Amino acid sequence: MNDSKKTYDARARRLIINFWLYNVGVLTLITLIVTTISSSWSAKFLVSALISVLLIGTLVTKFLLMRASKFVMAEIGGAQSSEHSAQRLFNLLGSICMSTGVALPVVRVIDSETNNIAVAELSKDIANFSVTRGLLENSSLIELEALLAASIARVSSNEARHSTLAVMTIGLPLLVKQNGTVIDRILTLHYLPVSVAQRRLRKELNNDRDFNADSAGVGVTRYPPGLISAYEKFGPSSKIDASYGSLPLWAINPDNDEYGRPEIEDRVAALREM
Repeated sequence: MNDSKKTYDARARRLIINFWLYNVGVLTLITLIVTTISSSWSAKFLVSALISVLLIGTLVTKFLLMRASKFVMAEIGGAQSSEHSAQRLFNLLGSICMSTGVALPVVRVIDSETNNIAVAELSKDIANFSVTRGLLENSSLIELEALLAASIARVSSNEARHSTLAVMTIGLPLLVKQNGTVIDRILTLHYLPVSVAQRRLRKELNNDRDFNADSAGVGVTRYPPGLISAYEKFGPSSKIDASYGSLPLWAINPDNDEYGRPEIEDRVAALREM
């Protein structure tokens, strides 16, 4: 687990650095082109221009990450919940968090009949769990505990942080397409087309992350049948809009999605072998 945690942490940091470098690189290229055209070559001017590029690139990066986090939560939806309105959910989460040493996440309930849960870690050490009302109403105690344990495992391994950042950076064109304003579209004109971003996002996200989360979740509950039952019961009724850039953050993925995630049947088969 520690090796996995370090790996995901390193990959998350690399995503942020690459995102910053990409923005700064584009601004640097534009500055050099403008400087060449205007024949303003001088050491003093060039140094000032490059310093400005670094500052502006950093501000643009922070702004786009802030916007991306809002896009992610806008796609996922839901309203923040409390222990009074979802007592069973909070009791289970509290117990799992206590046994794993993970901080209690921010909990949101989505008014939807589908059965699913999304995990988004928008900032380090602050996870957001968005649970559909359908899952809360239709799941048994054992099934809900199993899904929550697998989701907590994503947080404790840093996989949730890495996956969320991948969606926010590489997948930014997909998020902007769904919820972006005119300003957002202008600021992301230099990014890759949606189809290319989707392929890059698929490459970035490890196909084993679902198997690892399932295995770690079962390690907490010590009861594989609970997660097996949840996947078999809710797999057909967990559908999320396939055009959403936040699709990789949902626990129960649709079969044949665009991100190469294993089908529910394969995840169940792996659990049966445990």
